[in-house]
Amino acid sequence: MWRSSLTDEAFHVQLTEKYLKGGSCRIVEELTKRGFLMTLSDQLLNRTTFFSLTLVMLFLLAGCGAFEQRGKNQPPITAAFAATGTEGIVMTFAPEQPPNIIFTGSPISILVEVRNRGTFTVPAAALYLSGFDPAIIQGLTNTYLFPQQIDAKSQFNPEGGYQTASFVSSPTQLPQSMITYKPNFLVTACYPYQTNANPLVCIDPRPQDKLSDKACTVQKAYATGGGQGAPVAVTNVESEATPSAMFFRIHLQNIQPLGVAYDIGALSQCPNQLDYTALNKINYQVTLAGGKVGSCQPPSPIRLANNIATIFCKFDGLSGAAYQTPLTIKLDYGYKNSISRMVEIQNTQTT
Repeated sequence: MWRSSLTDEAFHVQLTEKYLKGGSCRIVEELTKRGFLMTLSDQLLNRTTFFSLTLVMLFLLAGCGAFEQRGKNQPPITAAFAATGTEGIVMTFAPEQPPNIIFTGSPISILVEVRNRGTFTVPAAALYLSGFDPAIIQGLTNTYLFPQQIDAKSQFNPEGGYQTASFVSSPTQLPQSMITYKPNFLVTACYPYQTNANPLVCIDPRPQDKLSDKACTVQKAYATGGGQGAPVAVTNVESEATPSAMFFRIHLQNIQPLGVAYDIGALSQCPNQLDYTALNKINYQVTLAGGKVGSCQPPSPIRLANNIATIFCKFDGLSGAAYQTPLTIKLDYGYKNSISRMVEIQNTQTT
């Protein structure tokens, strides 16, 4: 509690502690309500100190009013958005959709909630339902095409775009001799995705020059931890400068253990017609600022082995003094991931 008997030193200590905790508006409001300034003016011998504190309080009050006004008319101010994370499309079953147990005569209702947790807006996506016998569970469509794009997460939408997909069957019926039926409903999402990494690297066309002052130093490795807001990530970039060229070794990894990347040209074959030639293929492009394209091996598309791969790139024809610039790495691929739930159908008409 604020007390009027505080000394100058104690007052400054408590005010600083509360301000650093983010409660400046609350502090000003409390002091104003308690008439603290008037009490303080009677006790402080140093009138210059009192005058200075009054100006501080007025400044904070003005700031609080401006903040409240912004809250009424403008979007809230958020922290700078960072394109991090290792997820793309994430699916969950809505509560009790489907339930764990149903009885014959009732339809099966499946509601899938879909959110884009990554930083690439998915232009088109499809869900495929499997794991049940259509001769027993009838009227249940096995494909859902989203009617619109699924927005990426952003500064103004940090949770990512959200949509739902619904599957509803006809009233369930089981043969009289079947007491229960336990299908494991599998929902698979198929969609295109893109990873964009832009690590800031040092380009030194004259690494042998040890006498000149340089704006940057070529690093052996540039960390890109935390992902780029996509399931396939650039995990590390190594570099080496020579008098003839700059060399980069770019490491990729499919971060999601249950997700599968595949050739973006095989989207129409997902999920059940994908063959080995399409699996784990990533199309890529590596450029420096200004659109300078590197000479890279192996050629695009590159295939992941055990969910990892490495790209080797060479940039020659560079000149001038050392400078920093972004190394732009773009990866394009198809992706699929699944969720499942078992439902027990109990027969109420057994003999």
